[in-house]
Amino acid sequence: CNIHTRLHCAAISQDDLDHFSRNIQLNFTLLENSYFNQKLYQSEILLTNNGVRTLPSSGWEIYFSQPNVYPYPEGVEKPKYGVRFFFLMGNVYRMVPTDHFGKLKPGQRKAIRYISEHSNVALTDVHPNWYFASPGLDARVIENTADESLAFVSPYNSPAMWKRNTIANDNDYDRYNPLTAADRYHKLSAEDMGTNPNPVLPTPVQMPVYNPLSRINLMANTWVVVTAPLFANEAKYLCDVWRIQMVLKAPSSFYINFVEEEVETRVRGRTLPTHEAYDLKVESSTNTITIRASQPAGAFYAVQTLLSLAENNGSIPESHVIDAPRYAYRGILIDVARNFQSKEKIYRYLDVMAMYKLNKLHFHLTDDEGWRLAIPGLEELTELGATRCHDPSRTHCLLPFLGSGPLPGPPGTGYYSVEDYRDILRYATARHIEVIPEIDMPGHSHAAIKAMEARYRRLLALNVTEASRFLLSDLQDESEYLSVQAFADGAMNPCLKSTYTFINRVLNSLYAMHRDISPLRIFHFGGDEVPTGTWEKSPVCTRLRQSGITSDLKKYMVEQIANMTSLFGLDLAAWEDGVMSNTKPMRRELFPNRQVYVYAWNNVWEWGTMRRAYDFANSDFKVIVTPATNMYLDHPYEPDPREPGLYWATRFTDTKKVFASMPENLYMNADTFRSGRNITICKGDDSEQCPPLQKRENIEGIQGSLFGELLRTQSVTDYMLLPRLLALSERAWHEAPWESETSKERIYRAMEKDWKRFANTLGHKELARLDRLGYKYRIPPPGAVVENNVLRTSVTFPGLQVEISDNAGSSWRIVEASTQVDPEKDYLLRTRSAFGTRYSREISLFEDNNIASVPFTSIFVMAAGLTTSLFFVSLLHSV
Repeated sequence: CNIHTRLHCAAISQDDLDHFSRNIQLNFTLLENSYFNQKLYQSEILLTNNGVRTLPSSGWEIYFSQPNVYPYPEGVEKPKYGVRFFFLMGNVYRMVPTDHFGKLKPGQRKAIRYISEHSNVALTDVHPNWYFASPGLDARVIENTADESLAFVSPYNSPAMWKRNTIANDNDYDRYNPLTAADRYHKLSAEDMGTNPNPVLPTPVQMPVYNPLSRINLMANTWVVVTAPLFANEAKYLCDVWRIQMVLKAPSSFYINFVEEEVETRVRGRTLPTHEAYDLKVESSTNTITIRASQPAGAFYAVQTLLSLAENNGSIPESHVIDAPRYAYRGILIDVARNFQSKEKIYRYLDVMAMYKLNKLHFHLTDDEGWRLAIPGLEELTELGATRCHDPSRTHCLLPFLGSGPLPGPPGTGYYSVEDYRDILRYATARHIEVIPEIDMPGHSHAAIKAMEARYRRLLALNVTEASRFLLSDLQDESEYLSVQAFADGAMNPCLKSTYTFINRVLNSLYAMHRDISPLRIFHFGGDEVPTGTWEKSPVCTRLRQSGITSDLKKYMVEQIANMTSLFGLDLAAWEDGVMSNTKPMRRELFPNRQVYVYAWNNVWEWGTMRRAYDFANSDFKVIVTPATNMYLDHPYEPDPREPGLYWATRFTDTKKVFASMPENLYMNADTFRSGRNITICKGDDSEQCPPLQKRENIEGIQGSLFGELLRTQSVTDYMLLPRLLALSERAWHEAPWESETSKERIYRAMEKDWKRFANTLGHKELARLDRLGYKYRIPPPGAVVENNVLRTSVTFPGLQVEISDNAGSSWRIVEASTQVDPEKDYLLRTRSAFGTRYSREISLFEDNNIASVPFTSIFVMAAGLTTSLFFVSLLHSV
């Protein structure tokens, strides 16, 4: 029997497969990056038979996910180990035994080594839920890999494992190392001010009165709320939170009054927009609280400030706050396509967005790995496109991308019904958050394409015309391409009329879902990362080109979408590359939409793309600044393999890097090449490389982008989002004076002072608020040094406490100023959460990498793209 039929060569029962899944232990070990001094890495899979049955040499296969590519139809054979690897799609692979595999008897082990492209420097590059499969049987997860802690992955404990490039004399030599306790002590600590210096986050425009010695007390008497009719919803929101009553007439004291009144704020000579402005007064002499605003949004933000000022005992200091936001757009992208987030989880994130005055949810509803919104009449979008499972025929569900395992279930499987989505809209609207749905097209559309092909197959025998009505792919297309995410069939065909019929159906459905809750204003069509070679061999596209209608298929599709959305009265949004012609913005005149919002994301410094945000702003597009190097919240907090995250744009993005972002002084954010070498991108008057921002009014705002490849649990989502969200809100709401400086030295000095205040505010106040509400924010590990046998510790957010263990974690005690240590003993350290109920990851006090680390403000990028050489092919088969 040949390699494609070997699964049928040995009879394996369901009972056998169940036994093997429980008793075959699988361990993954990264051996080294820069294998053979190439952009390759070598890994080892170790199979250990702890059971009582022999694993045969055929009749089974193992499926797994990893973010690298074997783009070879016949697979890659490893004759030395008796297996062949097959690339399926996206990041899904299967490993099949060959004649040389032999048998794995009870008590035996078998190591299988293989190499992959690029690098692997994070434990989260390895996905959980590897599984056994066999024809006709139910696939079963290998039990020891069903572990979100990734305990089946060996530690990355050497430079060959945590460095992308270990070639010492190479310009791209990776200068990053995991931080030691001493590194954190010297680089990440902020002076403890002993209190929270910012009473409110984000920082208000003005706070002329703040007197913590003079207070009102909500518990002392029965407080009530009176309101102007315009603010009825905001007043009710406050009443619900504080469980107080609303009345029609104000008493003489002990009341909160919502007043409709214009509020004007100015910052450095600029008048800020008034519709979100507010004036809040807490007056202890009269026991009254007055909220003035001209629009409901302003009143809502006054309520959030009031909630922030209030302490647990009901005490509120006498205060006067005059405030308005810097930007109209203050957003977070949440990706539910890669891993589904339930409606209730989205509510949690809307709540924390509202707390910190963020007002846009960029809802990434679709991607290659999933379609998450029900569209009436197109049931396959959710029946197939929202389901991931083990289905070799690929006709009932998507492949189990991203380690989602063989069974349909969350987080790989799931979607929002129409009513679920409308519930989310209601919840967001009550918190003055606009939901901006993104339906990613033409790229990133594997799920939609497969769903509409399933619909085509279902209806083909009944009615060919109806079967083809919403088809997104030319079934005769023989184009060969592979997207950055390794999909070979992930781009909607722009030459089919049925593609636009599909888009129109989706637009109609979205428009109807929003209509009576929060009318749809902006439609985001994605537009990013369409791979080279797409549609080249599509007969229908060839005919379209030959007809003379268009030679530029991308421009043609963008124009069609712009015209369609314009008929709905919608503004249009896209990722920057979706509306670029070669390296320049498309002409604004091509778009009949009132506004076109461009999300500027690809700013990797040495790639020369950082100018795009300003190119679009200067070309009269409205720009949302979401630079991957500073605001992609799916990246790790530290350059440490134990930290979860992707690292294609930068090796780390900690809270401070988000805080230090300068949206209108972007080039000043540049610091290093992706390897960690220092970089200078703008030399003198370099208007070609670094064009100035000429139309500041077109910077609409900023966004933190949380893509979902690794967000399999709520705790991981919390960890990646918080506390970085607080730093994002600070930059979105408040413009720091240092942002407009022209000297990096002056910026750094002023920013450090500002950061000290911000870090102390988090440690002494805001993290406790998050604890109280149940958010599992990331707790940074501590810094530490030893001076004359006395332990000195630091924390990123002063106010948090450090604990020490001298017995490998069996017991812990709080570090005091006088805590002494023995240099000959081993100690573990960890930081406690504000409530003292959770902890950072544990670190070793005396851990030393013996390699100098680069400054922690460095940026490290893993370039995306696929490279296949004859050398690589020979290595794949021989190693």
